[in-house]
Amino acid sequence: MKPFLMILGILSALLIVAQLVMGQLILSGQAEWVKRHQHSGYLTVVVALLYIVLSLPKIASLPKRP
Repeated sequence: MKPFLMILGILSALLIVAQLVMGQLILSGQAEWVKRHQHSGYLTVVVALLYIVLSLPKIASLPKRP
């Protein structure tokens, strides 16, 4: 489960950076990027929420240190 969570976390971070870059491209006048930005945004939300939902129980189940 840990490698899967690591991959999801990295993918989530990459998608967020991609959203930032595409947003900047749209603001600079490249209107053809609007649909890509929208679809990538949906994917970012799904991946980030999946990462959060799967990682919270993993974090909560950590044993307490003495």
